[in-house]
Amino acid sequence: EAIVEDRICALLRDDAAIFNASAQNSASVVASRNKIDRAAALAQRWRTLTATDKRMILQVLIARIDVRSTTVDITIRPTMLSAITAPQADVAKLTASNMADLPTQCLSVPAIVRRTGMEMKLLIQGVTGTKQQEPDRSLLRLIGQACQFSDMFMNSRGKTIVELSREADVSPSYFTRVFRLSFLAPDITKAILHGRQPAELTAKSLLGQRQLERDWSRQRVQLGLA
Repeated sequence: EAIVEDRICALLRDDAAIFNASAQNSASVVASRNKIDRAAALAQRWRTLTATDKRMILQVLIARIDVRSTTVDITIRPTMLSAITAPQADVAKLTASNMADLPTQCLSVPAIVRRTGMEMKLLIQGVTGTKQQEPDRSLLRLIGQACQFSDMFMNSRGKTIVELSREADVSPSYFTRVFRLSFLAPDITKAILHGRQPAELTAKSLLGQRQLERDWSRQRVQLGLA
């Protein structure tokens, strides 16, 4: 759903696409420019719209969505771009109208199906070409624990790992494995926080690293982020 909204917002910001849609209605250059401006304004305020308004706009614009092995194909009705961006447009009435015979256009977004642990995930490339995925909650939890354990260690005043692990209510082995994640390269940590790590990099695989490279450039190779 998020990638569909992102792709539609990118379309609304695409001057050429809006101009072409306007040209199909024999609009003047001035009218086309106004439609381009209104489309860009809609894209800018998209995040402030209610879920109901977003849903109605998408129902008007999108004819169908097909998830394939290598792409997500979003079939849109380009001529409806002018309708949804018109001043005081009544999108509710548009959703009730007959749009079966309107011309369509396919927007394809590259996607890859990959196995991550026991699950199959669909990794979708955004409009910028970079892979988009939700941050992995298990990895986020590990990074959070690593920061917590690092703070405990820095303020331990000579306490042993056994004592610190007892305070954290975990085993000494687990404390040690998580604590060393506080030495991840900053860009690796940032990639995990934004969900940009490789699909193969899961919480289990990260904890399973017997030895984490100290050199950050080697870490990137080790964890598939080079």
